[in-house]
Amino acid sequence: MMKRVLQLSMRADPLNPLDGGETGGQQVLVRQMGRNLQHLGYAVDVMTVRQRQEVAERSSFGHLGQVIRLTGWEDRVWSDDQWHNVRDQLVDQVLTWVNDQHREYYAIHSHFWISGMVAQKVAEVLQVPWIHSPYKMAEWTRRPGDRISPVRMQWERQLLTQAQAIVVPYLEESEMIHQTAPDVPLYVVSPGVDITNFFVRDAGPLLRGLGLYRPPLLYVGRLEEGRGIKEVLEVMGQHPLPDDLTLLVVGGSPGEVLGGLPTNPTLAELARPLGKHIRFLGPTPHHAIAIYMGSAAALIAPNQGPTLGMAVVEAMASGCPVIGTNVPGVQDWIESGFNGILIDRTRIDQLWEAALQLWNNPSQARQWGLNGQEMVQRHHTVNHMAQRLQTVYEEVASSGHHETSVGY
Repeated sequence: MMKRVLQLSMRADPLNPLDGGETGGQQVLVRQMGRNLQHLGYAVDVMTVRQRQEVAERSSFGHLGQVIRLTGWEDRVWSDDQWHNVRDQLVDQVLTWVNDQHREYYAIHSHFWISGMVAQKVAEVLQVPWIHSPYKMAEWTRRPGDRISPVRMQWERQLLTQAQAIVVPYLEESEMIHQTAPDVPLYVVSPGVDITNFFVRDAGPLLRGLGLYRPPLLYVGRLEEGRGIKEVLEVMGQHPLPDDLTLLVVGGSPGEVLGGLPTNPTLAELARPLGKHIRFLGPTPHHAIAIYMGSAAALIAPNQGPTLGMAVVEAMASGCPVIGTNVPGVQDWIESGFNGILIDRTRIDQLWEAALQLWNNPSQARQWGLNGQEMVQRHHTVNHMAQRLQTVYEEVASSGHHETSVGY
């Protein structure tokens, strides 16, 4: 009998055509998990909330998978309190669909606290083992400027003690959760990269298309406070820049970049004096980001707080060295002097100086990039991730009792 898994990803549609914004990394991770579990023989239903009216209610998601979008919630702007208030309605919609389709699930896997509060009730009703991935719990990942709602913090802690198992991407996060929920099994399943898309590329086509003479430095991520991009622009404006140096900024939510400049007035004011040295490319489909990573001299990751780290590991897979800060999700991947450089998160001036030095030393950048690429290919592809997740599913779903531990 085929083993069917229900993955709940209410806030992050894995087939969103334009990854980005607050859930970009989570979208990528859920998509890669779901697709590659199918290669191991699992049928995967991913359930999310339909964000726009023109998006289909159901989409094919591989040979054994589909994405189901709950309707009636289109074009809403959600707060944490609003998610909490509609929890019972979402639960009813999930259960109605499951019953109408006569689905029987081997396991339920929820992503982020919003999905977790729905999964908790769904798993209870269906009597199916439930695994939860909290993804950057608020009280441990708060960045400068972040405002965390009490309802989110309450649910995040509650879900840790109720799930049959917790899956996190990094060991440090598992250790923090273990202190809160010592009786719940914890597993570390690090992010994996699709190396058929992220690999070293000939930089020539990108350089010609952008009118550049040398491979650029690259930033990939969101544009809000706490990501470090503002601090990078401040440092760039304080020092002379090589004439042929360009920083490409890829990312942001739709509408955050217009006419090549960010709509955020602070970022725009910092960017204008930099002229040709910086280009804001705006939100970009995930598959297209690979072209920039495979052609860049180095990726800068100036995060001021913990991150999921997808851009870091994808850059490594692309043969692109990383200059990053010592925060979870960045520091887990970088070994200074081997595949990049790790800098204290408060010293963005040192991060930029290190990036310039590496940009000026293409042979070293190439070697560090190859070192990171080999690391990913040996241990952190999407196939590695799916195999580790399969081990978790099998242990949790097939055994009635679990010893408390941290594994994989």
